[in-house]
Amino acid sequence: MEKNKIKQILIERGYDEKAAEVVAHDLYAVQSEVKVCRDRWLQSGDELDFESHGFSILGLMRRFGLKYPAALLSIDWVIRQPDLATKSINRGIK
Repeated sequence: MEKNKIKQILIERGYDEKAAEVVAHDLYAVQSEVKVCRDRWLQSGDELDFESHGFSILGLMRRFGLKYPAALLSIDWVIRQPDLATKSINRGIK
């Protein structure tokens, strides 16, 4: 899905222009493992789960009160930099 389409969907879901630009950039670049989750959420609002290194999208949402895009981007970070991300998440997301 192209970045401008992602941004437009985010704006339609209540993001302001600047936040939508930043989040769209990050969502556009997620690893292939979570693109299915991203695309399903963007297309229909369905929140699929994905687990990596002991963390899951839905688990992060419950544990830290994250919205789906933030939890998905957190899992993407875990995939990209597992050591750094897991240490940081275990200390607590702010």
